[in-house]
Amino acid sequence: MSKSSTESTRPAPQYVEIKRALAAAIDAGTLVEGTVLTEGPVADLFGTSRTPVRTAFGQLLEEDRISRFDGRGFVVGVTEASPERRQLTPAMLGLDPTERTEPRPDVARLIEGDFEKSLADALPFGLYRINEQAAADHFGVSRNVVRDLLGRFRDRGLVRKDLRSHWVVGPLTARDMAHFWSIRARLEPLALLESAQRTQPGELERMRADLADALAGRVSLDTARCAALEHDLHVTLLDKCANPHLRRMLRQTQIAMVVNRIFADNVGAKPFEIAFREHAMVLEFMVRSSHAAAAEVLHEHISLSAERTRQRLITLSVFPEPVMPDYLQKQTP
Repeated sequence: MSKSSTESTRPAPQYVEIKRALAAAIDAGTLVEGTVLTEGPVADLFGTSRTPVRTAFGQLLEEDRISRFDGRGFVVGVTEASPERRQLTPAMLGLDPTERTEPRPDVARLIEGDFEKSLADALPFGLYRINEQAAADHFGVSRNVVRDLLGRFRDRGLVRKDLRSHWVVGPLTARDMAHFWSIRARLEPLALLESAQRTQPGELERMRADLADALAGRVSLDTARCAALEHDLHVTLLDKCANPHLRRMLRQTQIAMVVNRIFADNVGAKPFEIAFREHAMVLEFMVRSSHAAAAEVLHEHISLSAERTRQRLITLSVFPEPVMPDYLQKQTP
């Protein structure tokens, strides 16, 4: 997704909004010279953490709208002979003092999905270096936000650092695929058995009904529904497992499922019907509380899926390489 297509739906970063509000109040004269500005009170007024306030203060300082005040904060104005110090009030910023500002969603959460998808889409097509600053410019956020997200993605096994400490993603090779599927075939049935007693019957019935509707043609089996059905069995159901280490390892190996999503995006969802019939068998045994049988069927499903996905990875190698965002730079082997 390009920067231009997301700017219209994504709100401005918090620090931008805070800086604009403070600058406008200073220009209008409602935030008068001598008013003390500290991170905590301003963060409370805007319903944010202190980090975006600190960034906004830094930009206002560079513009000479505020100056440092005894090492404890900032003060509006830059003259040495400043007037009497004043305390910041909501009215100075045009805010209603009786209304409490609810915290805004974390900026990182607003871009996380798009950022993660772009990185996953690159996996089958080679090795890419991730340019932090270019990613920050692309999404209109600070570089710290991008760096924090990359740290989260590393925990999931999506990205890593090379010998020069550059963030990189890919390549996803046939050998990687074989290793991932071998781990999944052993661990997912274990997670299923642990999840069985923690899964509500109503949730299983909902999963089975959604799958039956798709296989019967009552709803369209498009790529989005494919992804939802895969998520039901391999993520939602297995996440009931009480072992956090097992869940983390599964999330890391399931990254290889991106091959099926990219394949479906290019050729449609029809080739996945056989896999979803295998899903249906797993869910049928789960609904009947035949958990050991469900685990055996899941093991067989993953083993069969490994070969199907290997063939799809080979097919992707002859597809035209998709256009990557400018923050992903293709590296030569």
